[in-house]
Amino acid sequence: MPTNATGNFCTAGSYRLHYQFAGARPFDPGRPTVVFLHDGLGATGSWRGVPERIAGALGANGLVYDRQGYGLSQQRTEFGDRFMEGEVPELLALLDHLGITRAHLVGHSDGGSIALLTAAWHPERVGAVVTEAAHTFVEPLTQQGIRDLVTLQEAGRTPPWLAKLHGAHGDHVLRIWAAHWLSDVHARWDIRAELGKIACPLLVIQGVRDEFGTEAQVASITGAVAGAQGWMVPDSGHTPHSAAEDAFVARVTEFLRVHL
Repeated sequence: MPTNATGNFCTAGSYRLHYQFAGARPFDPGRPTVVFLHDGLGATGSWRGVPERIAGALGANGLVYDRQGYGLSQQRTEFGDRFMEGEVPELLALLDHLGITRAHLVGHSDGGSIALLTAAWHPERVGAVVTEAAHTFVEPLTQQGIRDLVTLQEAGRTPPWLAKLHGAHGDHVLRIWAAHWLSDVHARWDIRAELGKIACPLLVIQGVRDEFGTEAQVASITGAVAGAQGWMVPDSGHTPHSAAEDAFVARVTEFLRVHL
């Protein structure tokens, strides 16, 4: 079983999703809610104690969930074309289930892309967005980073953290996610045309040494969204919330506090 084997379940759209609350107080839909969307190989446990720290500091609800195919949520047989776009209605269905009419979104990698799409398409549901290493188009560096993971898997050295997050499904998650990200159809995936629709406050974070994306990702967002703030985190790779946790928590808390 994954190490995050606690929490709640609901049917969002046609999928069974696992979710957990974070923060110092019991969940109250009348308070502001910050939703944390994990990365392409992650799960609720990927965030470690970050949601608790941010939600607690803000006096807000914190909500983390395993997206479809991850952790304790309903598994996938494959990732289909434009799967990130397909996860926007799942997020809204989860919010509806919990009675949350408007939320602030913090998304990492694929989760950041989903947060951007949600803000672009449903501005009435989103207060502010923080992205961390979000993708808006497919870069060669991203594909190479994924190929490196596949090479490890094929050599029988699948990263052990996949089993911690997904249990016996860890190898399967990497196999089907990598297959789609490296496919010819996904190579043409590009959401830059949607970014100009975003009107909410936006903080765009990326590690200077991100092994899955270049600063062009940040520039594509800050150049399209008026007032968007960019933060390149020194001495950090693809996961600043882990490599620079204290600085990440402080910066995100400061940004969100203004907009709660």
